[in-house]
Amino acid sequence: MTRKIIVPARIARIRGLSLIELMIGITLGMLVVAALLALYLNITTTNNEMSKMNRQIENGRFAIQLLQEDIIHAGYWGTYVPNFDDLTARNIPIDTPDELPDPCLAYSATDWTTDYTKNLIGIPVQADLGSCGVVGSQQDDTDVLVVRHAQTCVAGAGGNCDADTAGKMYFQSTRCAAEVSGPAQAGSTTTITLSANASSTDGFYEGAVIRIINGPGNVSTGDKFSTITGYDGTTKVATVNPPWTTAPDNSSVYAFGHGYVLSDQAFIFSSMDCATPADKRKFVSNIYYVRNFANTSGDGIPTLMRSSFDLAGGTLSHQPATALIEGIEGFRVEYGIDDKSDSGADVNNSVGIVWADPDNYVSPTNRGDGIPDKWVDEAGVTCTGPGIGLCDAANVVAVKIHVLARNERATPGYVDSKTYQLGKKADGTPFTLGPFGDGFKRHVFSSTARLANPSGRRETP
Repeated sequence: MTRKIIVPARIARIRGLSLIELMIGITLGMLVVAALLALYLNITTTNNEMSKMNRQIENGRFAIQLLQEDIIHAGYWGTYVPNFDDLTARNIPIDTPDELPDPCLAYSATDWTTDYTKNLIGIPVQADLGSCGVVGSQQDDTDVLVVRHAQTCVAGAGGNCDADTAGKMYFQSTRCAAEVSGPAQAGSTTTITLSANASSTDGFYEGAVIRIINGPGNVSTGDKFSTITGYDGTTKVATVNPPWTTAPDNSSVYAFGHGYVLSDQAFIFSSMDCATPADKRKFVSNIYYVRNFANTSGDGIPTLMRSSFDLAGGTLSHQPATALIEGIEGFRVEYGIDDKSDSGADVNNSVGIVWADPDNYVSPTNRGDGIPDKWVDEAGVTCTGPGIGLCDAANVVAVKIHVLARNERATPGYVDSKTYQLGKKADGTPFTLGPFGDGFKRHVFSSTARLANPSGRRETP
């Protein structure tokens, strides 16, 4: 007997996908995947560009901040004020800068004469390096900047301040009036007997610079400075070299250098109680420039560099430069020169102060007022003498910084056709870089930093 199976009509109509339908489904799926992939690539590209741009902005701002903070402290020497810049001085200054110092000169008692150190102290920012060996592979069309000052914290004070380390370079100035000058008891061409109040410790003044400011042996007789090479604390007799042209006697008045020590030894000065040693502050000298590579010569990543003065291998000198910030391609500096007094007369730091009103001491007619009267580029920051307009480097009171930051990696499909202005030249025309015609994106960062100490010292009510 044959059994007949009856299939319901609803089930009979069920069947699979045709080939055409399957291909259409695959195509639609591929379109969706392609759209998602394109979205992912666009987001990735955008994120990469944002990351490069953020790094560029961060590098540019960090470079400006770093330079600005150092420049603001330029010319800070604790409580010491250079005589030529001291509006309370009544004498003809003898420390007026008259020459640009060699910033890369390694320290030695022979080379670091009083004339050399007075220029270091009196010229807190400098553009001319001469033949400085620590600057190498410098990026084309970029400047070099030297910044000098004393560390703002006292050596060995703890915290972020360096320890007081033997052999390092420190600045110390006196706050004891008796140490500024003193009466000699006797002398010869090679010795001077210091006052009865001088130290009774043998060798205490060795290495200190001494000069005669009144009486036999003073500057009018041709003598300037000598260095104490030996000291007997019992007799108070100091041996000096070079010898005096005219021997001092008991009517001579001496002073130690310019009232400060910039050395690795002979820290002889005291605080106001004339007993406690005066503060010692580390000497800071930084050289900034842009190198045309970051890690390996030829890698093409311009980098902001800094060489600092420090002790290494037993020698005090500017150390090999270290990389600070990558991607800094342009670096230009403009200097604000205060060469006019508030009366409009020329500044002349080599003579005594002339007051418009000698009774009130409000307006010095031959000293600056702390406000830039002109802006110059590095070629204009000269110093060929202490007279009028001959040492503009000693009259810098502000600095304009211009930094061109560049992406470290190129952007595919991008061509940089822009021109970038980094301040002005001495003749007033813009200084420009570009167009570069490459695939790197760039941005200019600019700021003005006031030298708080040199400009502040010149202000009058």
